[in-house]
Parts: sequence; structure tokens; C-alpha cells
Amino acid sequence: MTPLDAIPSIPRDRGEPVFREPWEARAFALAVSLHEKGVFTWPEWAEALGREIAAAPADDGSHYYEHWLSALEKLVGSKGLV
Repeated sequence: MTPLDAIPSIPRDRGEPVFREPWEARAFALAVSLHEKGVFTWPEWAEALGREIAAAPADDGSHYYEHWLSALEKLVGSKGLV
């Protein structure tokens, strides 16, 4: 099981993440890279993303990476990295 398996709502096609816009892929890669560098743990990340999704109005999943980016901005900010 990979850390990404812990996020079941991530848009996927044949098990792989799906990105509609280039910025989505960049935000995704940045979060994974920062985790791999030890900036935050995967449980920290999952909690931050979960808070963003829970606080947002219900949608059809088309705003998933907006939540991803918002969670990333807040988590990196809370770590004093921006």
C-alpha cells in the first residue's frame, strides 16, 4: 500500500491519478515531494486535505485539486516555509 492509497477520493483512471490541468499535476507532485523530503508526514497531509474537503461545499469532485492546493498552501504556511 502506498501513501496515495490512503486518499481514496483522488480522481483516478486505471488506478493512476488523473489531472485535468497542468497545475493540478504540479500541486500533486509538490505535495508528494515535500512529504518525501520530510517536511510533513503523510498523516499530517491527509488530515490537512481532509479538513479542506470537509469545509468546502459539496461538489462533484471537479474541485478536488483546488482543495489539494489549498491544503498544501496552509500546511506549508503553518510550517513557516512561505
